[in-house]
Amino acid sequence: MARMLLGFSLSLCLAVGLWLPQVAAAVVDPVFSVTTSTNSLLQNQSFQVDIKGDSLDDVFAYELNLYYDESRLQLDTTQKFTDLNGFALPIKIVRDGGTHAQLVYTKTGSLTGLNGSVKLGSLTFHAITPGTAELALKMVKMSTSSLKDEKTMTPDIKAAVVVVSSESSTSGGSPVTTAPIEPTVVSVKPEQLQTSGVDQISISLPVDVQQINFPPNTAELLGDKKLEIQSENIKLKIPAKLFTQLINLVSEQERSESKITLTIKPHNEPTIGDGVLNRAKNELGASVKLGSAVYDIKLYVTTKAGQTLSLTSFEQPIQIRFKLDPAVNPKLSSVYYISDLGGLERVGGTYANGELTSDVSHFSTYTVLEVSKSFADVPQTHWAANVIRELASKLVISGTSESTFEPESKVTRAQFTALIARALKLKTASVSTSFQDVKPTDWFASEVAAAVQAGIVNGREIDKFDPNAQVSREEMTTILMRSYRLLHGITDSTAAPSFSDEAAIGEWALADVKAAAALGLVQGRSEGQFEPQGVATRAEAAQVLYRLLSK
Repeated sequence: MARMLLGFSLSLCLAVGLWLPQVAAAVVDPVFSVTTSTNSLLQNQSFQVDIKGDSLDDVFAYELNLYYDESRLQLDTTQKFTDLNGFALPIKIVRDGGTHAQLVYTKTGSLTGLNGSVKLGSLTFHAITPGTAELALKMVKMSTSSLKDEKTMTPDIKAAVVVVSSESSTSGGSPVTTAPIEPTVVSVKPEQLQTSGVDQISISLPVDVQQINFPPNTAELLGDKKLEIQSENIKLKIPAKLFTQLINLVSEQERSESKITLTIKPHNEPTIGDGVLNRAKNELGASVKLGSAVYDIKLYVTTKAGQTLSLTSFEQPIQIRFKLDPAVNPKLSSVYYISDLGGLERVGGTYANGELTSDVSHFSTYTVLEVSKSFADVPQTHWAANVIRELASKLVISGTSESTFEPESKVTRAQFTALIARALKLKTASVSTSFQDVKPTDWFASEVAAAVQAGIVNGREIDKFDPNAQVSREEMTTILMRSYRLLHGITDSTAAPSFSDEAAIGEWALADVKAAAALGLVQGRSEGQFEPQGVATRAEAAQVLYRLLSK
């Protein structure tokens, strides 16, 4: 499944030259149809749309894009669109290039794809305004089980329904109306955002609320305060400047009549959670549990004309807090971002008072996962077992194989530098360095470049990093203290303990060793001795990293 979703991207670039004339002539293109459960219905009633494919040949994964009139129809994204065996992403509404529902599916395990006639998707729409609403299947992407044959098609298959005003149909002299099937919507009033004397405005939501509307001048009303949205299992803390960034997407003339909307939709269907867990197990090679529901979170602004605009990234992060399932271990749990194609990215998180808190720089789909990775050569009785397990759950360290960690193996300069860079989430725009022995293609090149740029590591010579040399304990400690200062600032080492072999510690490293010992980041190996030239082991490296991240 992992290989399939990674290859089946929204940005598929299919070279025309790959589709040779003789191959195209031998293959029958699929035929698609779009049918509706009714041709007409009353306003506020629901109907179903089915998308079928005929003449399918070994279709292992597909993406369907069904365009519809958002001013007349509302799509129910809480339901799954297919019962086919495999993995389907949550229904996604895309507004770029015209509002459309995006449906992504892939088979799992099977060596062959779908063949013949298959119902590929089923959607439920709610009619919200009278008139004729058109639906059109305009783009389909498909891939075979070999992953070599990927194809994009533009069938432009259409269907239409007529939405009749509920007031125009009567039963016994009274208008016939059907209550809209949608989550409760809350509209925040300006006076709710103008409490004085506090640095934060808090709004609590009823359990069933999934959509919150805000006035266009929310940023102005908040001033320099933050807005906290509280629901039963998730909380968001949004800086006022983010509303400014959002409303600035709209022209100045349209702002006063625009509407800001926040949606927080939990996916409670078992198939969604099972799909995330299966993907996580395959990607992470570990035992995985869900620590919260899977949430689809969006923040956007809608103009009077119906144009919807959203931010791809936030200038200031939003704090997100999940109520953690008590059945999972908080030390092994992290917030994860789930991409549109199902890929996983660890965001992080800090645990306190039953909640896992993390900052996010964009909205999409998020959840909490408990990741538990064990190694055959690190029994629970090993002195570093818990540390190794926790760091592995945070993807800071990994094993030397799927089942081994080799805790007593020696650590190289490249390995320790990579560990530090991952632990601190260091980023760099380039993998190039001035070191002749660090090539851009080396697995550690980007981490070394980031650590050098951050001032954490140096080369052993001007043009030599010596990546495969074993890292000494004094060298490891110096890198550790530079990392600590990057996180926390300058430290005072006046209360540092003394070591009986202090004279053997390099002058360049002595202050860092004493400061690290005072902070409890490092310890001597034997009674009163630091052993500065001793080579650090993988278990020791894990221990000092854990202490650094715990400060």
